[in-house]
Parts: sequence; C-alpha cells; structure tokens
Amino acid sequence: MLNRRRRETGFTLIELMIVVAIIGILAAIAIPAFINYVKRSKTSEAPANLKALFTGASSLYNSGTASMDLIARGAGTANSTRCVINGTATTANVPSDQKSVIDWSMAASAPQFAALNWQVSDPIYYLYEAVPAGGTAVAGTAVACSNMNAISTSVYTLRATGNLDADTVSSIFELNVGVDEGNALYRNAEIFAQDALE
Repeated sequence: MLNRRRRETGFTLIELMIVVAIIGILAAIAIPAFINYVKRSKTSEAPANLKALFTGASSLYNSGTASMDLIARGAGTANSTRCVINGTATTANVPSDQKSVIDWSMAASAPQFAALNWQVSDPIYYLYEAVPAGGTAVAGTAVACSNMNAISTSVYTLRATGNLDADTVSSIFELNVGVDEGNALYRNAEIFAQDALE
C-alpha cells in the first residue's frame, strides 16, 4: 500500500501552470535584456574605430611640413603646411545586422583610409566615413597638403552609421575634429550618439 502511494505522487496541474507562468515571466524580462546587451556589445566597435580614425587623422595632419621660422601661437599660419584626406567612406559595406568584410584591394576608399593608417581586416557592422569640412569630398588626390585655417576651424566629421536590428532607423556615432591653438587636430571629448541601439 505504501509503495502504491509513492508511485501516485507527482505534480498537480496547478503546480505545473505556476512553474510555466514563472518561466514565462522570467523569459519576458531576460530575453529583451539579453538582446539589448548583445546590441551594446556590437556598438562598442564604432567608438573604438572612430578614435582610431582620429589618431590616424591627427598623425597625417602633423606629418605636414613647416618652414624654419617659428610658428606663431594662437593661429594657423602660412609657414605651416598640414595634410588631410579629401573625405571618404567605406562604401563597400552597407550597414546591417550582419557583419561584412571590406575587400580593401577593390575599395575605392582604400588610399584615403590607408593615409589615415586605418584599414580593418575584421568583419564590421558599421559604415565609416571621414567627411571633410563643408560636407562633401573634394575630387582629386587622396591626400591634400596646404596651409590650414585658424583655431577652432572644423576639419572632419568622423562618422559611423549602423543598423543593428535591420529596420528603417539607423544608429549614428559622430566625432567632430577641428584645429586647436597649436595648429594641431583636436576632437570633441565625447562621441555623439543617436539611436545607438538601432
């Protein structure tokens, strides 16, 4: 008799329904949090690459030539020549929720990004641009060297555009770059982000 009772014990239907409800509530909380965590991990690519682009742009800018005369403090001067790229974008890849690899041997933007010492070999989610002051690229050579402008003149907008959830809204990260009082490039302290998890 005792053995029969042990075999007949088990979970009731109500107990099973309570367990299923608890699992459903936990899943409703955990799944969106996990999806946002994955998106945040994907967005870490954009600020890191924008900072690398700025480092390359600063190095290229400072590789210009200067005359023997002392450069005046407080303004860009005619005795100082600085180099910039004419603007470019990684047009080989389209922002999507899937990573893409840029074939730098085929990319028209390769010389400009090479001048900035930035050509990623890893797959990327974002489309990267170096937009010159004025918003449009200048036709001609990849790199132009000339006398640069005075303090606080905008030189570039470095931009990463992505679409991590493959909808109609894109995420944008921007880093604005200008000339400081020592005739060197400086950047905003923070990277502007719009719809970062889109």
